[in-house]
Amino acid sequence: MAAQALIGVASALDLTVAGKSTSATVGADRFFTPYGFVTNQPGVAKWADKSGGIPVGYPTFTMSVREPTKASRVYKVTAKLDIPTLEQTSASTASGIQPAPTKAYSCQAVMEFLLPERSSNAERKALYRDVASLFLATISASDGDPSGSTGSPLTAAVEDFEPVF
Repeated sequence: MAAQALIGVASALDLTVAGKSTSATVGADRFFTPYGFVTNQPGVAKWADKSGGIPVGYPTFTMSVREPTKASRVYKVTAKLDIPTLEQTSASTASGIQPAPTKAYSCQAVMEFLLPERSSNAERKALYRDVASLFLATISASDGDPSGSTGSPLTAAVEDFEPVF
């Protein structure tokens, strides 16, 4: 029910990271609005960027919070971002009618936080801060020389398939 309350309170999710937008005309590349709950997955809330106008191609963000069980005394927070790419179709069929859009593939990210119920709020905030820094951090050379600094290895791995070492 917490996800439902979140949807009720939040009118939309703006995933703009300062200085990271690639849009030439708009401040946000994606603007996710509440889309309800995922079918057959109780407690998984869903947001979608409907600006493309074709439902099969909507980028989506889903999130859930699983409470501790008798077998596992940890909260599990799962977030998933799915950015689909549609097939390129053409009207050069025998009938001259362009086929309906279909999804070619999706780029996805899944993040999972495992938070022991005994953890403090300060520990959870530190984890969140450190994970967020993985996306924006600069790795400094061990000698402290700024010319030896590089971007986050996570950025290079995702954007350019660079190996870690």
